Amino acid sequence: MPPLNDLSGHIDTPALQLSWSEAPWDSVLFGAPVLQISALALRDAGAADDIDTFVRARDRAGALLISCRLRHDQLAESMLLEQIGFRFIEMLYQPERELTALAAASHGLQVCRATADDMPEILDAAGSAFGNERFHMDPRLSSAIGDIRYQNWVRSSLEHPVQRLHALRDGDTLVAFFVTEMRADGTCYWHLTAVAPGLQGRGYGRRAWEAMLEQARSEGASRVQTCIVARNHRVLNLYARLGFRFPPPLMTLHWVRPA
Repeated sequence: MPPLNDLSGHIDTPALQLSWSEAPWDSVLFGAPVLQISALALRDAGAADDIDTFVRARDRAGALLISCRLRHDQLAESMLLEQIGFRFIEMLYQPERELTALAAASHGLQVCRATADDMPEILDAAGSAFGNERFHMDPRLSSAIGDIRYQNWVRSSLEHPVQRLHALRDGDTLVAFFVTEMRADGTCYWHLTAVAPGLQGRGYGRRAWEAMLEQARSEGASRVQTCIVARNHRVLNLYARLGFRFPPPLMTLHWVRPA
């Protein structure tokens, strides 16, 4: 097991601020340490030298994968990461919508908290619903790992202390599932959203999203927020049609240990 100060750490110099920690759920999945950079800021010349401390910790830890999410305008930081082997993977949007003026919609779907009986269908959908995400799009990673990752997330949400798994049905047919979290500021955060792959393109997307907006308001939320990759243009258009606004985007970079 690598030393704790290699799996997590902090650099704070006149030139560079950088913090990192382990993503233990992904370490278990990959069978090797997976790290995430939680803060990165260039302050002055010399950052390229100071980041060597992180590179040495990364190598001692035997990290397989490291992710970093930056503001869209942190190009200097992204270029510094590229110097040590990171590669750009995606742009991310965080659409949000206030619920004060939400109009009633005739979606015709039933929304309920998922139970163990729903899990086989939901897990089957989760295993093939997230092909636009970073674990699928990075050609250095196995898509099968991405499928398992999202299935594990859905499975853990059933008994999670704050996340909630919702099943949406049209009669007896599971059409979509959502993993949500109600936050202290009145935001209902949508962690995972998916229409069952076999039912995509049949109008269920808008109906499911309208149903979950109503569900959020009924639970006392004042706004909804989520996260979506820019390449998922069909769902971006759906959020725009539903009145969501789009704050400035983020970008994600990956470092993957060379084979």
